[in-house]
Amino acid sequence: MKMSRVIIGIVAAVLVLAGVVAFSFSEKFESGISPDAKGEREYTINNQWRLPKVLEEVSGIHYYTPNKLASIQDEDGTIFIYDLQKKEIEREIDFAGSGDYEALTVKAKDAYVLRSDGVLFEVKDFLSNPKTIKYEPDLKHSVNFEGLCLSKDSKKLLMITKDEDVSNGIKNVYSFDLASKKFDKTIPFKLETEKGIFKDFKGSFRPSEIEINPETGKYYVLDGKNPRLLILNSSFKVLRLISLDEGEFAQPEGLSFAEDGRLFISNEAGKNNANILEIIINPEK
Repeated sequence: MKMSRVIIGIVAAVLVLAGVVAFSFSEKFESGISPDAKGEREYTINNQWRLPKVLEEVSGIHYYTPNKLASIQDEDGTIFIYDLQKKEIEREIDFAGSGDYEALTVKAKDAYVLRSDGVLFEVKDFLSNPKTIKYEPDLKHSVNFEGLCLSKDSKKLLMITKDEDVSNGIKNVYSFDLASKKFDKTIPFKLETEKGIFKDFKGSFRPSEIEINPETGKYYVLDGKNPRLLILNSSFKVLRLISLDEGEFAQPEGLSFAEDGRLFISNEAGKNNANILEIIINPEK
């Protein structure tokens, strides 16, 4: 009898321990801490900047010249120039009235800002003599836009939707021709967010930003609600989906690369101040 009780006790202890380990892993996975096969994180935070209160709802950033980020927040029609070395806002450039502004990019002397309804604001010569031109999309249905970037050849603007666009689970990428200054009729890319790798992760994937790595040509897409970073090849084929720690990425909304490939992600304020994080993606093993 004593031996039986001992065996039963050992078995019970093993089961409890297994349950604790499984629960712990599940909690880490669900909260956005996704280790690789060896239990190591998939990214390293290399640097960080705490943003002032006026940028607590920072919604877009663009690294346009060494140590300078153009940034916007989603309520005011203002471009904020943030100096990474001085750790402060250097200038504020008004381009429009209040609105739900989600993303921006820069080509040469001109800035482009995307509003959530798809309206584009071209701010010509934004650093010297800003002049704003507005372009209205010709859409037959309401679309919620979140991300904006230049195409690899810098001839078009690419805009990604946050919510399902017509079909369930489909996030479309629209384009705007910078020569004709017109929205293209065709959809260059579609992202199916209910298939393949997405099935293994918590919650639906809702893009908050899109950008192209200048060194590799790969697309990077952020998820702001369930902090994640999606990497796709130049044909928009999914390669990798990386979970970001919610304690470090409260609400990732902005994404930009320096010319040397350094990656910057901006976060709206949560329990802590809004910030910008420079991260390094660890190689897959």
